[in-house]
Amino acid sequence: MNTAFLLMINGWSGNPALDELMFLAAQWLIFPVFAGLAALMVVQVRRRELRPVLLSAATLVLAFVLGLAAAALHPERRPFQSHDVRLLFEHTLGQSFPSDHATAAFAAALAAVAFLSRRWGFVLLGAAVLIGFARVYAGVHYPGDILASAVVALIAVLLVEVADHLVPIGRSSTRTRARSR
Repeated sequence: MNTAFLLMINGWSGNPALDELMFLAAQWLIFPVFAGLAALMVVQVRRRELRPVLLSAATLVLAFVLGLAAAALHPERRPFQSHDVRLLFEHTLGQSFPSDHATAAFAAALAAVAFLSRRWGFVLLGAAVLIGFARVYAGVHYPGDILASAVVALIAVLLVEVADHLVPIGRSSTRTRARSR
């Protein structure tokens, strides 16, 4: 089923305008996503709210580590190594699962939704979905790679939220406030 969806989505390639749009999304849209996340973090720093910034950064780091673990547990070659797909750009051979681009984009977007700004986070989430779709369209990832990336990012956010409830980051606990009186 993963291959069938890959071949269907990649089969839509061939329209020069759409191919160019998907190339730009697959290769370059990650930079505006990170710029958006950075801007949201700067707003929080200017408000002297460091906790959301720390939680967002922790989410990115944890998503990266979880992505490495997922790749080690499920090594998978890129679609163009195993199937006759139309590649929109040259890509190195190697690991396909999960998509690093999509993991980073989903982690940035979900961190924004959870910790910085729901409204702007959902804008970034739309961009993350487009990045993931474009990477399948371009023939460098399977749809399952993108879905796994989203799950990895979601798990990272949830783990950071749980950790923050257990050990509050950037907030003083009741005990700490009581001691300081």
